[in-house]
Amino acid sequence: MHLKVGELAKRTGLTVRTLHHYDSIQLLTPSARSEAGYRLYNQADVGRLHSIQALRHLGLPLADIARMLERGGEGLSDTIARQIRALEHEITQATELRSRLQLLQERLATGNEPDMSDWLSTLSLMSTYAKYFSADEIRLILGNRKAQSATWERLIADVKQAMQQSLPSDSRQVQSLALRWMNLTLAMMNDNFKLIERWGQMYCAEPKGQFKNGPGPEVISFINAAINLRMSAMLRHMSLAELHTLRTVPDAAIEQLTQEAHALHAAQADLTGAAAQALVAHWEQVMLDLCSGQPALLRKLIAAYNAEPLLNGTTVFDELTLDIVKRAMAAQAHPLTIQHPDPLMGHIFINK
Repeated sequence: MHLKVGELAKRTGLTVRTLHHYDSIQLLTPSARSEAGYRLYNQADVGRLHSIQALRHLGLPLADIARMLERGGEGLSDTIARQIRALEHEITQATELRSRLQLLQERLATGNEPDMSDWLSTLSLMSTYAKYFSADEIRLILGNRKAQSATWERLIADVKQAMQQSLPSDSRQVQSLALRWMNLTLAMMNDNFKLIERWGQMYCAEPKGQFKNGPGPEVISFINAAINLRMSAMLRHMSLAELHTLRTVPDAAIEQLTQEAHALHAAQADLTGAAAQALVAHWEQVMLDLCSGQPALLRKLIAAYNAEPLLNGTTVFDELTLDIVKRAMAAQAHPLTIQHPDPLMGHIFINK
């Protein structure tokens, strides 16, 4: 039994033009022709057409289908796997585009219709961010940055004042500012050093005029000089990989430790007693959390603060809290007792 091209098209739901195209590219050539020259398809041709359409429904290109059929179906698994990867890439791209459009919509949803300059500047800035971050990463960073805006304003003002006073990068005042800057940046990036690296790359590579609300290149240059000194001091005692495992500590934990230490002082409590032991245990847990639960790294941090004059005195705790914790640890012969009079009580990445 043979079917003419029109009959085959009608039964399969394809167009005659499609079947002619399959013939022209030798994907489906009819086995016979009538005396009048009409294409005639036999049962084997129809079976081949079913295979073609099944693979087309998977989204495979005609060229891949032809090669597969020539090999008798060999390589089907690899071809389908390649198609799956292509689809996954397309889905990822579409999802990312949707997220970026949503993010742009959120940034422009100020309650009033933005004028053209607002649209263009926002779109330009978002395009710059998109070179370095996914839409979800941009949302995270900008959301954190917005929540920190008042803290950043105070810190930038303090840095500018230090610049006006021509304070050196290795001074205690500037190193304290560097500590605050690093903590705030790490908190903005949710403890992700890779995000920090990309953020720095963006600021170095892109036109500075795009970041109109930022601290400015002069401020960045000044604070980076202090941060570089601080990083060098830390890296004399630990690897960069270890440093990247350090985490921020919530303000609430810092405040609680401060209150506990002040309460012990006010009560003139025995520094070997239960309350003092609880304070030391609390301090150790906070520091271990800061070090991602690595006691060896905590010991390295303490060694760094004991050995590096640059790090001394740059801490988030007041002097009374420092003194109480230090004396309690000494009284209890704690194995992590800090010898230096300005002990490590808030290293470079505590968020304060």
